[in-house]
Amino acid sequence: MRPLNCVMAAFSVYVASLIAGLGFYPTSQVIYALLSVFLVCAGGMVINDYFDVEADKINKPKRPIPSGKISKNQALAFSYMLFGIGIYISYLINVFAFTVAAAAGVLLILYAWKLKRVLLIGHLTVSALVALTFVYGGLLNLNFMPVLSLALLAFLSNTGREIYKSIEDVMGDKEAGVQTLAIKFGVIKARAIASIFIIFAVILSFVPYFLGIFNEVYLFAIVVADVMFLAAIVVKRFSSKLCKLAMVAALAAFFIGSVA
Repeated sequence: MRPLNCVMAAFSVYVASLIAGLGFYPTSQVIYALLSVFLVCAGGMVINDYFDVEADKINKPKRPIPSGKISKNQALAFSYMLFGIGIYISYLINVFAFTVAAAAGVLLILYAWKLKRVLLIGHLTVSALVALTFVYGGLLNLNFMPVLSLALLAFLSNTGREIYKSIEDVMGDKEAGVQTLAIKFGVIKARAIASIFIIFAVILSFVPYFLGIFNEVYLFAIVVADVMFLAAIVVKRFSSKLCKLAMVAALAAFFIGSVA
């Protein structure tokens, strides 16, 4: 299920709800949103492992399916259960949240099944889903405009991380027929493209301050995240891990900015 990733997705929704004008203490709507996003995200993680079993035998042999801890059919049933409960909970919020949650579920299945094997489209799909968590939080108060800049930052930084991650998985991806930038154009060009996305994210990270969404406290916090993003460009061996840590730091900066 990758619980940490799912918690990050849920926390993104909470931060977006703060920026959209909802209070610090979560209402029942916000709690429903956190649960639905966590479960739909978890469903996506599980079904991704279902379709990725051949690549994971090479890249991640200790994961539950390739290691034999769970069968493919059990994983598929578990994934659909997570999707079903998550989307049902979103129905309890409003029709907009239900539509977004259902669309996200469909995209996660399509990504795991086909889209991740299409050049660049897979990376962009995952990043769009990450950005959508912020929009989802705004929809709770039907006020998603203030969170669009955060959604853009999430999209750019996550695209960079996805490309870095694909570089680490070249051997397994080749075996599974996944067409990534690293396989198509080589590792050096793939790193350059990933770095461009990260640099744009760093440059645009100051936009929420200039738009008046956050104050000076956010500026200090986001600089810490930006340094980590830039370190990911320099430290080649740990780029994807540094990017993930930087994304956690950026999410913390969004939270600090929303409550400061």
